[in-house]
Amino acid sequence: MNENTRIKTLAAATARAWDAFVIVVGMLKGGTGKTTSAWFIALYYAVVLDLPTLLLDADATSQSAYDWFKVAKAEGFEIPENLIVERYPFDDIAEYIREKRAEFGAIVVDAGGGSAKLFHEAVTEANLLLVPVAPTKIERRKLVATFDEAERAAARNERDVTAHVVLVKADDRTSLPRNAKDKLLEPEKGEGIGPDRDEPFPLAETTIHSWVHYMEAFGEIPTELSEYAELMKELTA
Repeated sequence: MNENTRIKTLAAATARAWDAFVIVVGMLKGGTGKTTSAWFIALYYAVVLDLPTLLLDADATSQSAYDWFKVAKAEGFEIPENLIVERYPFDDIAEYIREKRAEFGAIVVDAGGGSAKLFHEAVTEANLLLVPVAPTKIERRKLVATFDEAERAAARNERDVTAHVVLVKADDRTSLPRNAKDKLLEPEKGEGIGPDRDEPFPLAETTIHSWVHYMEAFGEIPTELSEYAELMKELTA
């Protein structure tokens, strides 16, 4: 598909006025599966729900989501006509999201892990915040700081953003997923949320497993969205 076709297709899709549902995928730590999650979620909205969808790479450091797009395009994968992928690692991302709401049915933001400012600004415009975390202690340690920042951003959000932790990279052959769920739902004081830092995290029921299907998806356009489709059905029903 050439660029002229993509532009014409997007123009046709956006002939009506939208008010995009904005999903921010973020955590104040790198390597937590944010980019994979953002791509699968964007494909869910574009392919399954057939909505004009914008995937914003807001990672100021690695920009893996946009790199994924470039690799897939170079390898000849067919990019869904109603999916647009852009880089936008700038502090005025909240303003940019507001500008784009009327053009898309869904906007998915890969907020990266290197900038608390970008994360904060994106969450101020989010309808849904997804925080992917692997079932390890080092990953969970960043959750408190992430939710603290999210709460500050939510105070500026006029759309009543909801937040969910999503357990990713789970291997049920080990005890790690079960232990992680226990720690998230019954945290020790200082390791949870709320005034006393002992309240449970809002953990999604759907777990994303460490399947090769996800680990090898970079640079491809997967057609089987499996657990990510179930996740979005759970959280947006």
